[in-house]
Amino acid sequence: MLRQRVMEKFAELREAIDSIEVVDAHAHNIVSLDSTVPFLTCFSEATGDALSYAPHTLCFKRSLREIAKLYGSELSLHGVQGYRSCFGLESISTMCFQDAGICTILIDDGIELDKKHEIEWHRKFAPVVGRILRIEQLAEKILDEGSSDGLPWTLDKFMKDFVGKLNSVAAEIVALKSIASYRSGLEINTNVTRKEAEEGLTDVLHAGNPVRITNKNFVDYIFTRSLEVALCFDLPIQIHTGFGDKDLDLRLSNPLHLRNLLEDRRFSNCRIVLLHASYPFSKEASYLASVYPQVYLDFGLAIPKLSIHGMISSVKELLELAPLKKVTLVLFKNIENSCPGSWEEGASGSFMIAWSGFRRSGDCD
Repeated sequence: MLRQRVMEKFAELREAIDSIEVVDAHAHNIVSLDSTVPFLTCFSEATGDALSYAPHTLCFKRSLREIAKLYGSELSLHGVQGYRSCFGLESISTMCFQDAGICTILIDDGIELDKKHEIEWHRKFAPVVGRILRIEQLAEKILDEGSSDGLPWTLDKFMKDFVGKLNSVAAEIVALKSIASYRSGLEINTNVTRKEAEEGLTDVLHAGNPVRITNKNFVDYIFTRSLEVALCFDLPIQIHTGFGDKDLDLRLSNPLHLRNLLEDRRFSNCRIVLLHASYPFSKEASYLASVYPQVYLDFGLAIPKLSIHGMISSVKELLELAPLKKVTLVLFKNIENSCPGSWEEGASGSFMIAWSGFRRSGDCD
């Protein structure tokens, strides 16, 4: 009887969640079946030898059940991979996207993946597909290609090309993306001097090719200039926060490090999206969204890569302080992977976790 009353109380919430069309607000390109990208990366952020333990995680076991059920295949990694090989990428992509009810995909194509499909290819499976531009990857590409006049780079010359490229593609993209947390951490100095940026550029160039930007002053400088462009074109900027693969120093990925940026009045009208539920710093992200009007939250990657309990706990923590509007605006974001089955698993997981998280958060409110 009590259970019935509880379910009746939240029936409207369940109906609202079930009727939502899925928007994947931060995805990556699907790769060909013969790509060198390991299939197991669909279930784990681990790399190298650590990836061999992915099949022993709760995420893998749960996801494999969901995907095998959708495919109608044997409940094993071998069975799922065999089905993929037999029916082909386009067939399983169509199946997964339709089952998930995805209407929009926003793709960050800044990761170099073997045999990845271009953004246009994904339009076969979703009515709306948009591009997210990763600023660090753009900067590295420009530096790798060399200056147009063949002369050594200067800061002025680089920034002219960098900002010029941002301006030229602004109308063709839906957001900017930064992985500053991977390179030098989130304690971004928005007042980096030209001299510091010039020295940073020199340091980056001396490190050799291909260019990998890790100098903190230079990372902060291009981030700040990118924010200026985002303001001009009313583009949101997505920021990687919280967990990721082992290239990331998790200690530097706590969104509380963004205080200097968030206190800078020049950027108070920017829309800043903290990705991945900032896990394990979800409470910190919730706090920031509650006190800074420009901060929004996204809980993808945490769903479905955590356990069921972990996913529900993370969403509940996001809801402890954050205005609901700031979470639901970017509610259904899927995991960052290149496997079509990941979309189905992420979407179905999002519905379940959203329902559980909102219901449990609202039990006493």
